[in-house]
Amino acid sequence: RQGTCLYYEIMRQHCRSCWLFWCMLACIRPVWHFRAAQKIQLRAMASPSDLISATARETARVESQHNLQVLRAEGLLNIKRPIKIVASPWQAGSKAPEGKQLVHLIRHGQGFHNLLADLWKDFGAKVDPAAKGEGSDKVNPYNKPEVLDPPLTGLGRRQAQALVPTTQELGGLELVVVSPVRRATETALLAFSPLLTTVQSGGKPAVPFLGHEDCAERRHANVCDKRRPMAEVRADFPMVDWSLVTNEEDTIYNDTEPEPWKAVSDRGYDFLLWLRGRPEKEVAVATHSAWLFALMNTVVECTDPALAEWFMTGELRSVILEFIDSDEGVECMESAAKVPRTT
Repeated sequence: RQGTCLYYEIMRQHCRSCWLFWCMLACIRPVWHFRAAQKIQLRAMASPSDLISATARETARVESQHNLQVLRAEGLLNIKRPIKIVASPWQAGSKAPEGKQLVHLIRHGQGFHNLLADLWKDFGAKVDPAAKGEGSDKVNPYNKPEVLDPPLTGLGRRQAQALVPTTQELGGLELVVVSPVRRATETALLAFSPLLTTVQSGGKPAVPFLGHEDCAERRHANVCDKRRPMAEVRADFPMVDWSLVTNEEDTIYNDTEPEPWKAVSDRGYDFLLWLRGRPEKEVAVATHSAWLFALMNTVVECTDPALAEWFMTGELRSVILEFIDSDEGVECMESAAKVPRTT
């Protein structure tokens, strides 16, 4: 844009009274605005696409199709709730209108459980995430005991770090909320690392980091979704305020029965109502794919279908949330995530 403006000035000096300058201006300006609009859309929906493998994209496509069918079959796409919540894409650089909140939703970067599953698929091995019991870890990499609350891989760390140029432009950010599951917390600390420079000298983060259990992943009865005891979590991440996570152990996790989707949806709804009651106008939330899919398809009405699609690892989507009170309850519109994401 600066280069284009300089070009305008040169032409203006040489062609002040020339109709050619105004003709060129008319031709160039629409292209300028088109590129600016593209930049807004990319910044409002940042994803390190060059760090996503073809296998991971295929996994996201399959998960999106399968889980949307499950949500529809369980009647969760039209839940009536007392408060209707509408999500609209954010235009980068703008502030949340009065009475609304700007929320930056982030899925964690690649964890070791994601890597294991991708490797199994790359080598043609069968993957059954629903397999439980003795011997299940031979077909279910998500349930191998080694991936209890797994950390980010090297790739996952790079995916989180790739968000820094985007997060540094969030000048109005007031709060970062994190899932107590390790991969989500690590992602937040890497993606918002410029806010933590004061921590190295014993100070507090420039913006508070607050842990919240309600934005933790859906427990699929796989050990990768079980968080560690809070004593370990606090020791690893002392820069995060964990005062809202009161249970030492993960009381939601069950090693034989997955958490019902309705319960995940209710957790998401409760979380957004809690967020609504906060004083902050701009908030970031570091969380997980299944939780986000339930949130964007069963809790909020998305004005842009792309907002409701399955999140890639390390992806950030920024939305404006509007809360509409109703005494009789409202219907959440069935999300247009019927069309799986392929890019």
